[in-house]
Amino acid sequence: MDTDAFKIYIDRLWNGKKQVVDESFSPNFLGVDEEGLKFQKPVNVAGEAYIAENELVLHFSVKAEASMPCAICNEWTSVSISLDSFYEVISLEEVKGAIFDFSENLREEILLHIPHTVECHGGSCPARKDVNEYIREDSPDEIEGYQPFADL
Repeated sequence: MDTDAFKIYIDRLWNGKKQVVDESFSPNFLGVDEEGLKFQKPVNVAGEAYIAENELVLHFSVKAEASMPCAICNEWTSVSISLDSFYEVISLEEVKGAIFDFSENLREEILLHIPHTVECHGGSCPARKDVNEYIREDSPDEIEGYQPFADL
């Protein structure tokens, strides 16, 4: 994996200059090795980095695709992760040296946008009809047990 593509060269950004980023990264940088989550397609990042006063500003558009098991039928389904305006502001005091590697920042932002559960076929899993008979939706009046905040 080309780790140089994740690097922002601070010394080249003074006097209003910008570093343009338009890369397709291998999903290996995410370091995801989970039983219920996989990244198999490239992560596309487009945007720019620039300095505003004493801060490094990263402004990216990110497209990624994760695979997760459906919450109903357990079949693998893909989930699109799209971050249209990913902004990250880093104080230049925090940057060690003249090079900033944004891979960890990007990784965290992508992982924060993964949904907890997914359902295949765009939320209309064909197996839902088989499961619905086992799901009971209680109205507030039917909830059993002590409810200390019911009258608030």
